[in-house]
Amino acid sequence: MPTLQGSQRAGFIRQMGPAWIISAVACGPATMASVAMAGAQYGFQLLWVVVLSALLAFVAQYLAAKAGILGGKGVISLVEERLGKGWSWVLMVDALLATWLASTILMKALTDTTGLITGVPSPWWAVGYAAFIFLLVGIGGYGPLEWICKALVALVVGCFFVTVLIVGPSPEGILHGLIPRIPAGVDAALMMAGIMGGAVHITIIAMHTYNVNARGWKEDHLKLAWTDTFLSMFIAFGIYSVAIFTASASVLNPQGIRVRHALDLAQAIQPFLGPYAQVVFMAGIWGAVVSTIIPTFLAAAYFLSDKLGWPLDSRTARFRMVVLAGCLLSLLSPLLKGSFLFLLVIMLALGLCGTPLILLILLLLLNRNDFAGQHRNGILLNLLGGICLLVTTFLALRFLLSKMGLLS
Repeated sequence: MPTLQGSQRAGFIRQMGPAWIISAVACGPATMASVAMAGAQYGFQLLWVVVLSALLAFVAQYLAAKAGILGGKGVISLVEERLGKGWSWVLMVDALLATWLASTILMKALTDTTGLITGVPSPWWAVGYAAFIFLLVGIGGYGPLEWICKALVALVVGCFFVTVLIVGPSPEGILHGLIPRIPAGVDAALMMAGIMGGAVHITIIAMHTYNVNARGWKEDHLKLAWTDTFLSMFIAFGIYSVAIFTASASVLNPQGIRVRHALDLAQAIQPFLGPYAQVVFMAGIWGAVVSTIIPTFLAAAYFLSDKLGWPLDSRTARFRMVVLAGCLLSLLSPLLKGSFLFLLVIMLALGLCGTPLILLILLLLLNRNDFAGQHRNGILLNLLGGICLLVTTFLALRFLLSKMGLLS
């Protein structure tokens, strides 16, 4: 990429952002749960999956950004225009189901987390949060809350990072963890699918096509999109995932601690925070859920509104009604049984099952001369995109077959 000087570099930095929105959603409680549980249960064995997930997250999100920029609209409209209404309906239903599943389980996490923090467990927390989120979306006032939540998440991630420095993970364990190996068993299939689902998920891939258009990016912004996505998804998201995984593998695995509940995971930062670990961790995971659930409700509204030809504007009545539908659906969350950490990993694994479709569509579009023209994918991007498609398909199928008892 060409070197930028002075004011050019400053302007370049100011324009960055769409992929950072996606990265903030990806750095949510579900990814935290999946990498932490994997590190606690398997030590460093799945480190290669964590690192690979960051690389493939960058690839998938750049494909999405590129398609959105070249097409000038969101992915569902692009599919309807280029591949027909049938495929656009299939993609919309796929994305909508995965997104509403995510918002429902996130509401379960938000309700349970609030119960743990306040000492008052109650399903009525879901009603209060659903109403609060709908009002925030309606009046557009969730910006300050979002920054507070992100600050809490950054604090917790920093604690994981410092813990890694204090504990000093085994270099030999790290090197062995970078060698690809696939542990047997249903749990391993779930953990691997969950880790990859946190990075390469149909909701955030589809949403990115709308983000770049909301920013007004055009063909001359493709290099900017590459840098924006590389720094946010591969670097920032990668550091987030690896830090949490490494702390869990270094602290929890040697003690034989298996993460089943949120307070189990808090023990991973005890070497740094001591008796304050639980308080800080619970504040951080609450912030992670809040900062993730609001964009998830918005994403569902974008997908459905785009398919039905409605304005993609959160101030319109139709858009708000779709958000309301998601909020009402999330009220089913108290009916879900079990630890919300485990449910978050299941959510990512199931979301991964819907992801190969959108990856295939993006690769098809970006190799069509009548769509991408001179910006058609090169050999390297097609190779990386193909690897992303194959890996997600393999892990999704392995998870499904294992759950059905057809694969050990």
